[in-house]
Amino acid sequence: MTIKRTLVLLALVMFAIILAACELSASTPPPTTQTGEGPMGTLQSELGDIATQTALAGGGNISVPTTQTPSGSSETQATTEPAEPTSPPTEEPPTATPLPVFTATPGIPNTYTLQKGEFPFCIARRFNVNQYELLNISGLSLSSRPGVGFNLKIPQTGNHFVGQRALRSHPATYTVGAGDTINSIACLYGDVDPSAIAQANGLKAPYNLNAGKKLQIP
Repeated sequence: MTIKRTLVLLALVMFAIILAACELSASTPPPTTQTGEGPMGTLQSELGDIATQTALAGGGNISVPTTQTPSGSSETQATTEPAEPTSPPTEEPPTATPLPVFTATPGIPNTYTLQKGEFPFCIARRFNVNQYELLNISGLSLSSRPGVGFNLKIPQTGNHFVGQRALRSHPATYTVGAGDTINSIACLYGDVDPSAIAQANGLKAPYNLNAGKKLQIP
């Protein structure tokens, strides 16, 4: 009888020990992994704050994308974008175009040296300038007879010759006489240029002419 009681007590003790071990195992939580709330999470949060303050100080826009941490929790990373210009760039003013400078009429020289067979009114007719202005600025009068080599001043006022420029009708054919020069022949026609006569007849300087030669007057 005593042995049976001992065995029953021993069985109860063993059952109590096994039951206590199961309760202890069920009440102890499993070890947890370290989340982003530890030192690493604190460091990342501080870095995000620094990036955000730097962007605000520079006037930039801030975009905060969300990323996933290894533990599954979400955290933010601050990135900065360049600030857009507040005003359009200023343009340089266009440079002023220089105004054209008035020049004498093309083909009319400022001065002209008289050649053999030429006289002031002949030159005035040739260049179609006012003959009286030509005499005045050259220090001449109607009775003046300047010779070869005299330097005439040609007026640049734009006033034309007074009267008929042409002394003979042309185009025409002219027969060279004794003592004629290409310049004196041009003066016979008034408004004909000696170079035009030379070109029309294929002549070259010094334009030596023989009596009896026929010239085409343009």
